[in-house]
Amino acid sequence: MDEGGGGGGGILERITTSASEIHIMKNSEMTQNPVMEEAFHIHYLTPTMKMLCILFYSILCVLCVYGNVLVILVIVYFKRLRTATNILILNLAVADLLISVFCIPFSYWQVLIFDDQRWLFGSMMCSLLAFLQAMAVFLSAWTLVVISFDRWMAIMFVLTPSIRITTRRALYLVTATWIFSILMALPLLFTTRSFEVQEGLENCGENWTYFGDAGEQVRKVYSSMVVILQYIVPQTVLIITYTHIGIKMWNSRVPGMQNGATKKMIVDRHESVKKLVPMVILISALFALCWLPLLILINVIPEFYPNINSWEYILYLW
Repeated sequence: MDEGGGGGGGILERITTSASEIHIMKNSEMTQNPVMEEAFHIHYLTPTMKMLCILFYSILCVLCVYGNVLVILVIVYFKRLRTATNILILNLAVADLLISVFCIPFSYWQVLIFDDQRWLFGSMMCSLLAFLQAMAVFLSAWTLVVISFDRWMAIMFVLTPSIRITTRRALYLVTATWIFSILMALPLLFTTRSFEVQEGLENCGENWTYFGDAGEQVRKVYSSMVVILQYIVPQTVLIITYTHIGIKMWNSRVPGMQNGATKKMIVDRHESVKKLVPMVILISALFALCWLPLLILINVIPEFYPNINSWEYILYLW
């Protein structure tokens, strides 16, 4: 889902070169240069590979939608499961569901069904999908951060439940992650548009010319903010919190106390936290490993090697 010459949010708008660059090429050399024109009609998959990729992406999309919808329904339906931690997991499932619905289908349709970079869904969908994709990734990343804090507080403050994340606090934090994610993705709603590459061929990409001569600088600042706030900061927080949790759990002992019932409650809570932590660490590690190559390809390489056409790598990384 993303490549190109733009800021840094969703993958969709990154599959293309920026709209301003295309406009310049279109008016100058592209329509007269068959090599330039061919760059927008890349045939790099054999029919067999194409069918296998379509099958794989379809299965992946169905499984993602089914799994996340199931998590959402279970937590919503069973009242006893509406704990602070499960509310955060519910928010993570919603974020992943958004990625499953708005990232995978449109992007693999654009990449696989057609062997070029054409856009068939109109300018409004171009803007909306770019915004939703970026928002969903921010939402997923920062929900993982909040979950890590929840687990960290549950381990560090076993005897002081008053300072841990309650259900109400979890709802406030979920609201905060949504507001933050929307604000961070909002620029893409206004800078991403469909545009004509050549007659009969439209593309979807970012256009920062609204900022005049400062457009390129604004784009670079936004791209840097996305890399930092969508990946570097969340991953740093996850590493610190889970390292601290691991050290604490390795050396932890349940303090002795007179009240056997209270001691049993703390032991049970401690064990439940220990069971959940490995799962969340795995999810966080997969998030880090899966998104790092794509972020480098989308936001870093084009800045230093602008002539590299990374179109064909997007499919495999995604």
